[in-house]
Amino acid sequence: MVDDARGRLAEAERLHRAGDAAGAITAVSAAIALEPKLAAAYKTLAALLWQSGRVAEARGALAAAVAALPGDASLWARVAHAELDAGNAAGAFEAAAKAEAARPNDPLSWTIIGGLHAEFGRHAEAERALAQASRLDPGSPDIELRLAHALQENGDNAQALSALVRGTKRDPSHLNVAVDERLYLPQVYDDLEDAARWRERYARGLARLHEDLPRWRTRASEVFELNHHNFLLAYQGEDDLELQRGYSRLLTDVAAHARPEWLEPRRISFDGGRRLRVGFVGAIFRDHTVGRYFERWITRLDAARFERFVYHTAPVSDAFTRRIATAVDHFVPLRTGDAAVAQRIVDDRLDVLVQPDVGMTPMSYLLAALRLAPVQIAGWGHPVTTGSAHVDHYVTCAAMEPEAGAAHYAENLVGLPGLGVDYEMPAEPVPAARAALAIPDGARAYVCPQSLFKVHPEMDAIFVRLLAADPQGVLLFFQAPARAVTAQFGERVQRALAAAGLPARGQLKFLPRMPAADFRRVLAAADVVVDTVRWSGGNTSLDALAAGTPIVTLPGRFMRSRQTAAMLRMAGLESLVAKDADEYVRLAVEVARDADRNRALREAIAAGRGALFDRPEPVEAFAEALLQAAAGERPRASLSRS
Repeated sequence: MVDDARGRLAEAERLHRAGDAAGAITAVSAAIALEPKLAAAYKTLAALLWQSGRVAEARGALAAAVAALPGDASLWARVAHAELDAGNAAGAFEAAAKAEAARPNDPLSWTIIGGLHAEFGRHAEAERALAQASRLDPGSPDIELRLAHALQENGDNAQALSALVRGTKRDPSHLNVAVDERLYLPQVYDDLEDAARWRERYARGLARLHEDLPRWRTRASEVFELNHHNFLLAYQGEDDLELQRGYSRLLTDVAAHARPEWLEPRRISFDGGRRLRVGFVGAIFRDHTVGRYFERWITRLDAARFERFVYHTAPVSDAFTRRIATAVDHFVPLRTGDAAVAQRIVDDRLDVLVQPDVGMTPMSYLLAALRLAPVQIAGWGHPVTTGSAHVDHYVTCAAMEPEAGAAHYAENLVGLPGLGVDYEMPAEPVPAARAALAIPDGARAYVCPQSLFKVHPEMDAIFVRLLAADPQGVLLFFQAPARAVTAQFGERVQRALAAAGLPARGQLKFLPRMPAADFRRVLAAADVVVDTVRWSGGNTSLDALAAGTPIVTLPGRFMRSRQTAAMLRMAGLESLVAKDADEYVRLAVEVARDADRNRALREAIAAGRGALFDRPEPVEAFAEALLQAAAGERPRASLSRS
């Protein structure tokens, strides 16, 4: 019977290669009927069903497989992968645990397990699983790529680059490995010179990728599996326009050789006589910083004028997700890969496609490099130009842009009033107890709430000057997800303190990561929040103002360093916006030391912050910009020169 079953399985594989999916499914089903414990048949059946869009049947086939072969680790790993793609995170982790318990000895199982952990930010667990996969199949591009991502998240840059080199040696024409190796950036720089060296390395790597375009074009479909983003580049705080253009052109060129129809112009057909079909695509439609920013761009659009499509590409859904899903006409969870997402968007024949978060995920860059709708718009979920010739407009907060801000964008820049979004004000928190934060009696708390990868080395000199000016000052940061990243950052600031002759006396404290409500309680307990240069607070500054805590900021050249300054000005608190580093240090120390001034500022924040929260004007202006852009007009709120 086994021989007959294997014959049917071979027949299924032959039919699949010939393009007869239905015949292949029939043949492999017959193989399972003949031999119910033939693991390879279950794997093939599940893959065929999944590729045919019969997701429920594929999951059923895998459930039957593990019922028949409960000790097969590779089957449990495939169950984990299927459950993740179906949006069942709990089921995916349960299956992955069973796969690990069965001690898999194949690299694919460990790759699936590692990929699952990585999807949910469990990078230490991902590194452990992917290192095992690499030991079983050293140099596999897919494995080494995933391992490099985990190592990068865990702060091990040397080993991450070593993994990418191994992958490149195995397959020099593997686009994803080449992109990751040539455009690699660390989370934490040693100093200003180190940041400059990495930026130069990045620019050289991008140039080499363009030189090798003939190689990438031969396997152009790999661009739709690209798992790289330029997320960390923007935190260098430099003018990224040409680098972003270069990366977008790379994606567009390769994609044009795989799916040229996705680069063709799309005719504008909206004439105002019907509802405007507007789509929003991204991984932010969940309880997420960027999701909270842009939720009401979607939910507060007038349903009588807009038919709203939301394409949810994140692996998780929550109450926030469900709130958006119930508010729109079409809510589409998509876990089927970049090409399938692009095709679905094209099939829905949108008038306007909006990407609020280009730069947050690899998929967001690729979709922005394609022409999927007649009009395409980016938001400032990651506030830097997309660089794409196919994104027509970049919607921003007008008050946050410098006078010549349009020169920093490849897109037409459209400015909205207020914050640019209708942001719900968080409840004012009860301050956390100082003792719980390990702040000594009599000490003053200077809280820097930004993620550590956002804190540029230029900020170190300001930290030193703050602590030199206030011997009772304590700087509070929040730990990075990876212990090594926190250590790298802490060592960098300690070196700066030592170079200035300031002895270690417990001036730096790193608080554990915590839920949003507890985070706001820490902000409420601060004497002053110190904003970072080059990349200012967005959501964190709104949280601080909702908590009533003064913030000192020093705006820079680009919008991403001017967000807090705009908020303070809107709230009538321009006195907290410094003109240079000297004034920044003076303001921060005065606000922390002077109890009367601190109290007066908190009262002023309570009186003025209403200008920031729960304002309908930004969404009203956004709606008008959508209608004008969809009709082929230049939105009247454009900041760019015509």
